[in-house]
Amino acid sequence: MRATPWKLAPLLFGSGLCALIYQVAWFREFRLVFGASTLATSAVLAIFIGGLGIGGLYWGPRADRSSRPLWLYAQLEIGIALTTALTPGLLWLVRAAYLGLGGQSAMGAVLGTALRLVLAALVLAPPTLLMGGTLPAVVRAAQSDEDTQRRGLGLLYGANTMGAVAGAFLSSFVLLEALGTRQTLWTACLVNLLVAMVARVLSRSWETGLPPATPAADEPVEEAATAPARFVLVAASVVGFAFFLLEVVWYRMLGPLLGGTVFTFGLILSFALLGIGIGGALYGRPTNN
Repeated sequence: MRATPWKLAPLLFGSGLCALIYQVAWFREFRLVFGASTLATSAVLAIFIGGLGIGGLYWGPRADRSSRPLWLYAQLEIGIALTTALTPGLLWLVRAAYLGLGGQSAMGAVLGTALRLVLAALVLAPPTLLMGGTLPAVVRAAQSDEDTQRRGLGLLYGANTMGAVAGAFLSSFVLLEALGTRQTLWTACLVNLLVAMVARVLSRSWETGLPPATPAADEPVEEAATAPARFVLVAASVVGFAFFLLEVVWYRMLGPLLGGTVFTFGLILSFALLGIGIGGALYGRPTNN
């Protein structure tokens, strides 16, 4: 049985669900380090998205070269769950170390903020770097030469984002109140492990040694593809910059109206990601052409 985007979409929905539960829970935990401010929101977003981006750059080529990308995805999900489960304790150590050094009153605003960002980045780097490789791995597993318009990628991206919408909404308005921050985080880790186990089972059934997607060393690469690729990368960077800049601005603008709480943060995340998820799903829908 061959892996197709429709069969793999539930896995990425689960990945997105867990990832945004982590993000909202981390935002709440970071309030103990940064306080309830726009700085806390910006720090979580910057570290989270930065880790995803760097992880994608690192794991993407490896997923292309892998003969079992779905198995790689499962291993990444296991690593995400395990490293995320450790973050509450590590954030407590970060806060203790920061206060032990005297905090902002002793180091000043600039040095104190920089130190908090560095310490927080060290805590969140392992899970977020691993998260960056999950989408490339699943896309590689579902890749098909017949899908010239990459509609499968749109479907998978949409499923991943819709999972993120569900995670942001559930964590903000249900799980945090019912379970508390750390129990919510650890529950998502268990779900993440379940997704990984399902992916391992599917990998044993479907993957029988996929050929690498990258061209051989002696195979010529067309020069004409270089300029469009650079344009797409720059355009994607600009769009990502604008989107998350708007997200922080929206949070600050709605703060006086809705309060600068985790609920406001979750609400903005849910609606912002909903549009992205619907757009990806619409592009990935089957056509008659």
